[in-house]
Amino acid sequence: MKKWSSDRWLSVVAIIASLGTLFTIVYQTNLIRKQQYASVLPYLEMWNSNPGKEGESYKYILMNNGIGPAFIREVKIHYGDSIYNDDPASFTYRVIKPQDSILNFFYSNIKKGRLIPAGDRIELVGVMKDTVNAPILRRWFSQTDSLEVEIVYESVYGERWSTRGIATEPLRLN
Repeated sequence: MKKWSSDRWLSVVAIIASLGTLFTIVYQTNLIRKQQYASVLPYLEMWNSNPGKEGESYKYILMNNGIGPAFIREVKIHYGDSIYNDDPASFTYRVIKPQDSILNFFYSNIKKGRLIPAGDRIELVGVMKDTVNAPILRRWFSQTDSLEVEIVYESVYGERWSTRGIATEPLRLN
């Protein structure tokens, strides 16, 4: 049996140290990538709001509670067995058809391509001081009539997410 010289031992130690360094670099790169993705994560949520006296006001709100912007890719309304490629405001006028004149009705359209900055809050549809239409909108958008708004959006790194309905956790699509 041949004895190993010190040069051979040093070569083996150098190879082991190099492999350890390579493993560390790969691991740190993976951690940095995860940190970068997390640092721009959008988190869209939808909520009901009933400001003012009970029964006279209603707001359906979209909020980006994440730390990065959300790029809107799709907006759909699921109602019964149908899917409408509408935002809540368009759906309200085309399908719900609020009663009487709605002088205090307000809305914000949300379409493909819109950017929702981190921390932003958008009132998608709402009505103030209207005892006729506030309960109608509240009933429709609070899922008692099986209506759900679905929004598919992306982070700045192209991660796709979907949020559907009130107070639900976004679902990662890719």
